[in-house]
Amino acid sequence: MSWRFRKSFTVIPGLRLNLSKSGLSASIGGAPFTMNVGPRGFMGTASIPGTGISYRQHFGSSLHDVPSNGDPVPTDLTPRLTPTSYYPSQTSISTAPIEEIHSSSTELLTSATLKDLKNLIQTAFQQHDEISRELDDARIAKVEAERRFDSWEHGFLFKRLFKKAFEQRREVLETETARVDELEEQLKLSTISTHIELEKEQSELFFRLRDQFAALTECAAIWDIKTRQATDKFHERTTASTRLSREKVRFELGLCDLIDWEQKVPHLKNAKSGDLFLFPGFILYRAAREAFSLIEYHDVTGGVTDVSFQEEEGVPTDSQVVGKTWAKANKDGSRDRRFADNYEIPIARYGAIKLKSQNGLWEEFQFSNVQKLLNFANALNTFTASFAAVAK
Repeated sequence: MSWRFRKSFTVIPGLRLNLSKSGLSASIGGAPFTMNVGPRGFMGTASIPGTGISYRQHFGSSLHDVPSNGDPVPTDLTPRLTPTSYYPSQTSISTAPIEEIHSSSTELLTSATLKDLKNLIQTAFQQHDEISRELDDARIAKVEAERRFDSWEHGFLFKRLFKKAFEQRREVLETETARVDELEEQLKLSTISTHIELEKEQSELFFRLRDQFAALTECAAIWDIKTRQATDKFHERTTASTRLSREKVRFELGLCDLIDWEQKVPHLKNAKSGDLFLFPGFILYRAAREAFSLIEYHDVTGGVTDVSFQEEEGVPTDSQVVGKTWAKANKDGSRDRRFADNYEIPIARYGAIKLKSQNGLWEEFQFSNVQKLLNFANALNTFTASFAAVAK
C-alpha cells in the first residue's frame, strides 16, 4: 500500500517484556533487527537469517544523563502500628497548615531506567490516537460520498445528463474508500503488540499479589486521602490529633489501553490525581490519556499503618469498633457537659497505605478491612523482593 494519505506514519514493532530475578528487560521488534531497552538505553541487534552472523550496537543510555543517587531503596510496606487518632474533615478552627497529598507531574515521575520504554509506549499511543481520529473522520466522509454517489447511481436522469459530475462522485467515493482502508491498516500497524514473559518465581508471586488485591477490592469502603491537618485539641474539644479529608474510591482488576496485555492487573483508582496500574516489572501511573509515567517497584517506599478513626459517617460492615469518644470531649476523653447536643462517636480500626518515590509519587489510601490490606502489602513486598532493582 502506498501510504499516500498519511506520510508521517511509522510502523510500531512488537514489544516483549521479560521479568526475572535479575530485573525487567524489554525487546522491540524481531529478526533481522531487534531493539533492547534497559537501564543502559537502546541496544540494537542486526542479524543475517540462516548465517548465525549478528552485530550489536549501543545507541546511548538514559542513565548517563541522570546523576546517581546511590542504590535504590527497596520497597518496604512492612505493617506497623500507630497510636494516632484521626477524624473526618469538618469546619476547622485549627491554624495548622493543611498538607495536600498528591503526586508530582507525570513528566517527573518516571524512573530513570524506564524512560526509553515510556517514550516508545507514548509514541505508539499518540500515533494510534491520531490515526483513530483521522479514521473516524474518514468513515464519516466515506458514508457521505456513498450517499451522494448512490443517489445518482440508482437514478436514471442525472448520471446521463451530467456524466462528468457523476464520474467525479465516483472518484470521490473511491478515494474515501481507499483512505479508510489505508487508515485501518495503519491503525493495526501502530498498535504495540505486547507479550509479557514472567519467570516461574515472579509469575507465581505476581498472580498471588493479584489475588490478594482482588480480595482487597472487596473491602466495604476504600478512601483516597486528600489532605491532612493537625487539630487544635483544646479549642476543638477533640481527642483526635489529625484531621483528614478523604473521598471514597473503587479498586478493581482491569486493563490499560497503553499496554496491550490480555491479563487484568491491579487498578488503584484515584480521586485527586492519576490512577495506578500494577504491571509485572513496573507501576504505570496515569493522570490523563497521554499523561502517564512508569515507576520501578524498587523506587517506591512507604508503609502500612493500623489507625484509629473517629467515624461520623457510619462504620463499614467489615470494620472493627475499638472504642468510643464524644463529639466534644475533655482532655481526659470524658464528655464535655457544656454542650447539650453532645453525642458519642465510634472509633473504628482501619488500615492505611502510603506510596512514595523520590521522583514525586505520593498517594495514600485508607481501607475498612485491616487484614485484607496487610495480606496485600505482604504479597507486594514478597513480589518486589523476588527481582532486582536494575536489569543486568
